[in-house]
Amino acid sequence: MKAMTQQELNKFVDHFAQVLDGAQLQEVLANDRGLALSFHNRTQFWLILDLVPNTPMMLVFENHCPFKKGPKPKPVGLFLNSNAKNLYVSDFKVLAEYGRVAVLTLSNTTVSCEIEVRLIPKQCNLLVRAGGKTIAWEKPLDLKEAPPVENPPEPRSLEELHQEWLDAQKQDKKPSLDPVAQWEKQRQKDLDKKRKALDEIQKQIDNEKHLEWQEVGNFLVAHRSLEVPAHLQTFVNPRESLSWNIENAFAKSKQLVAKKDGARERLEELQKEIAQLEKAKFREKASAKPGLVDLMHKADARGRKFSLESGALAYCGRSAADNLALLRQAKAWDYWLHLKDYPGAHAIIHRQRDQEISQVEIQEVAAWVARESLSSKSLMVGQKVAVVMVECRFVRPIKGDKLGRVTYHSEKTFHFSLRQS
Repeated sequence: MKAMTQQELNKFVDHFAQVLDGAQLQEVLANDRGLALSFHNRTQFWLILDLVPNTPMMLVFENHCPFKKGPKPKPVGLFLNSNAKNLYVSDFKVLAEYGRVAVLTLSNTTVSCEIEVRLIPKQCNLLVRAGGKTIAWEKPLDLKEAPPVENPPEPRSLEELHQEWLDAQKQDKKPSLDPVAQWEKQRQKDLDKKRKALDEIQKQIDNEKHLEWQEVGNFLVAHRSLEVPAHLQTFVNPRESLSWNIENAFAKSKQLVAKKDGARERLEELQKEIAQLEKAKFREKASAKPGLVDLMHKADARGRKFSLESGALAYCGRSAADNLALLRQAKAWDYWLHLKDYPGAHAIIHRQRDQEISQVEIQEVAAWVARESLSSKSLMVGQKVAVVMVECRFVRPIKGDKLGRVTYHSEKTFHFSLRQS
């Protein structure tokens, strides 16, 4: 696909500056291609910053993210998590004098963070400035005034940009991620390994060293002396007795013969395994995952639960002791939700390790937590509150404190106006 043009960038920023105005940054994902920033403003928006050198792109997706987190963190991602998370979009503009350069400003009443996105092909970059520090995706070059473009192409619509980018992701699928290619690569690796082992075993079979040991033994028996020909001297230990050397020579010969017999058996097995691998064809394995365990039963706790459309289960304990028991039985990747800054109900979303929970389902459970907390005298119907969500791996009970009190980090926050159910 073609890179984003100046006209397309202008159109993009004009549109999404209004959509993202006041939205809160809640999550940062990074991989080798770039970043995905999750903003919440009545609904969830994902700002994709694709920093592929020849075709850099900036896109926004609502309520879903077609961008996978990489296995290793990126310095820019870590910096954004520390300096921009939970800040609000206060400005989004294009620096037209420099060409395809946009600046997104996040701030609250005390701090601010500036994200400069350079979508210039072969010079694309991302710079983040906060707290007097600057970090860049690549080593930054000085910006120069953009030359005028004569007869620019007709700008693509936002829908066309999104579809072209999604189509390009499918075409750019790496062979290493293709299950057939992965299987073929592993098959070839196994074949090479077995063929190498086959060569080594054949060398062991062809080795005639057992005959030399037998010759040494026969010579020592016949001559009753440790004085042997020069080519046999390395087989004799002059510090040991004649009888010891005779016994050792025949034992070595017998041992090597036994090894050759074992090697022949292994050779036949390897030849069969290689033949099977050469004929083998890829068969897709059915992914049979075990069902979710009932956390309430496992924790021996009391409370309420309901099933989500995705198959995940949400639990809410009846007491602090029940909530603690559920937390201790939850998986590290399960989600824990609680009303922020208010005492009240806890909830746990129990899911498969790689199972995605939709934004709609998360909001449904968060609203449930808020409703369960309405009994608190400090809360009123219609009041705007925040619900925090965090993976259970980041939640820890506070030792020695009141039962049910915990600490947590790496949370996301959702805002609601409380309604009586």
